[in-house]
Amino acid sequence: MPLPVNPSLSAYYRFTPHAMDDRPFWDAVRREPRFTEFFEQIERTCGEASPEPPVPCATDFLAAKLDNDRGRLDRRWQSDRGIWSALALRRCVLGLDPKDADDRLLDWTWSFLTESTWAVSAHLPGMDLPASGKPTLDLAACEMAAQFAEFRECLKPWMDSVSKTLADSVVHEIDARILTPYAEGVDTWWDHPKQTSTNNWTGVCAGSILAACDSLAVQGQPRPKARERALTALKRFFEIGFTPSGECDEGVGYWTYGMGLACLGLSRLERDEFALTFNLERFRRIADYPRRTHLFGDTFFSGNDAGLTARAQAYFVPWLAAAADNAFLARWMHESPSGGGRMFGMLLRILAAPGTEYFEDARAARGSSARLPAETKRTVASYLEDQQVAILREATPKGELIVCLSGGHNAERHNHNDLGHFIVALDGKIVVPDLGAPVYKSDFFGPNRYKYVTASSLGHCCPVIGEHEQRTGAEAAGKVLAWTPEGEIPRFVLDLTAAYPPEAGLLAWTRTLERWPAAEEAPARVVISDVFKTKAPRQKITHVLWALESFKEPDERVEGGGFRLRLGGLNCEISPAPFALCPTPFMPADLLLRDFKDRTLCRIEAVYRSDDEGHLKVETRLFV
Repeated sequence: MPLPVNPSLSAYYRFTPHAMDDRPFWDAVRREPRFTEFFEQIERTCGEASPEPPVPCATDFLAAKLDNDRGRLDRRWQSDRGIWSALALRRCVLGLDPKDADDRLLDWTWSFLTESTWAVSAHLPGMDLPASGKPTLDLAACEMAAQFAEFRECLKPWMDSVSKTLADSVVHEIDARILTPYAEGVDTWWDHPKQTSTNNWTGVCAGSILAACDSLAVQGQPRPKARERALTALKRFFEIGFTPSGECDEGVGYWTYGMGLACLGLSRLERDEFALTFNLERFRRIADYPRRTHLFGDTFFSGNDAGLTARAQAYFVPWLAAAADNAFLARWMHESPSGGGRMFGMLLRILAAPGTEYFEDARAARGSSARLPAETKRTVASYLEDQQVAILREATPKGELIVCLSGGHNAERHNHNDLGHFIVALDGKIVVPDLGAPVYKSDFFGPNRYKYVTASSLGHCCPVIGEHEQRTGAEAAGKVLAWTPEGEIPRFVLDLTAAYPPEAGLLAWTRTLERWPAAEEAPARVVISDVFKTKAPRQKITHVLWALESFKEPDERVEGGGFRLRLGGLNCEISPAPFALCPTPFMPADLLLRDFKDRTLCRIEAVYRSDDEGHLKVETRLFV
């Protein structure tokens, strides 16, 4: 159902950066109690900054190609820039105080301004050394254009106090590396007029370029051609960067990245230009994606490379909540905020955003006095139609049981081969996880991607047919056979046969998710049923279950055959009994995981064979 459109945009506000010589602003914001922890973190970061900035060497660039190690340059992009941004913000707070002479900001600024490229090694052609005079407009480089433009906008008084050439050099480098080639039509894969789909790159790159252009315009140096192209790219981002119903198959983590940097630019627009340029109904639908995937706390349904947890980034979620009039985003920001960021402009937006009071003011104007909207009652069954995801909830004596089952296809953005994967949570804790992406290696974005367990179906709750895992490609797609959320037994049925290559000999595989009510001697439970038909009789089929909670060996048989596993506080019955049950423990480091820290994971394999006619049915019952 389309979201209601509010053409008045009554809560919309435009981000306006404050120059460092605006002392009333900086003095006031430094005294603001809600920013106490924020500034303490800035001081800690500055205290850890080295006197001399780290400078990338040729071997750091070539490590991506020679050693499969892109981390050396990724750290420069994702960590070192954050230190530089903290030093810049500290200078804004202190002003031009001669008693606080600190040359680190000058040296760090010069280091980034004069480095050979603003792009990172994994995005350079052939992962080779940067080619002189040939700019690469990747995520990191476009971010840097915004970084330097807004840095100059706020810190020009300081720049002029230390050098008569620095401010002009900044503009020259922004133009030479990003804005001039972009305005003159340089070909970029993320902004090509013949695209039929795109991903977070377009939001990040075009949003950053728009922010740079509008910042330079405020400084008296408009770049109209680059700005127009960036706005066109952002319109395309909202048109084709998400599914028809506004879902992000890259997950909430990449939704945050793409939307966040898009909002970096959009937040500089006047209200009327924003309203006239973009389809507001579509924009609001996309902004609502986190609400549709929310499980509990800061945990969301996730697939592909995104992780399960995401906090509300304070640099853009307040603006987006206001622009989209989205109550969930406002509450997310209130309950699970995350301050900071690697970009100077992110820090500026955190300080410039109003508190939650603007929601009170906007809603009062529409006849409501609620400061923050009350959390709405959760539905027991929800659905993401384009990703083929059903989420069922069941209240239990030990807390809410949540089970997510996903279909989709195996050519999604940041794809994992994961048709039929399911996630389980109990009482605000993940029990059966999605592993997310590994720490990125250079070859992860290439032919070796599915050699990493986390991207292959072996890293998901997906069966192995004989020795065959799932295949890659759009033809490996699920079909929704039924979605009946109403009634006594909500039910979701997927035909996932196409997930496997023809040589697997799989004629049919359906996976059903149902919520069964309590019976006389049985508690309420959520059931996953698998029905297989194989070409050959007695075909080996391995039912796979990943567990994050403590696993105990089966200690009892269940009626009708099968085993009961205990996963933390969750009972998991697998029926009928398999020929073999093989648990294998893993530490996150074994799989290069970013998440789960020191917790043990367990991959549980239940081995079956189809019968003489090639049939097999397996039930996985989850209850407390």
